[in-house]
Amino acid sequence: MAGRTDPWVVVAEYGAVLEADFACATLQEAGIPARVTGAHLGIFGAGYQGPSMYGARVMVPWHREDDARHVLEGLQPDDPDDAQDDETEDGDEARDDDPPREDPA
Repeated sequence: MAGRTDPWVVVAEYGAVLEADFACATLQEAGIPARVTGAHLGIFGAGYQGPSMYGARVMVPWHREDDARHVLEGLQPDDPDDAQDDETEDGDEARDDDPPREDPA
């Protein structure tokens, strides 16, 4: 990575500040320095966690970029096709703690 001049790089962008804060906290918990930028929402004031027109970005030091991207992969939602496989015939989502259903035959 010779020639790199930016000490911090963007590893993720989110539409809501809450999502960016969650990702940032997850990275920090994993021992990766991280910060959220773009969360300056003016009239809403400090602590606003909702959607942002410009989005919020999560940044890490350039030498931890690969580690951060690996950690953030675990935060991605599962494949929606897999979620449909977990549903029962009547549309309820199957759970491990649900008792088996018996046919009313």
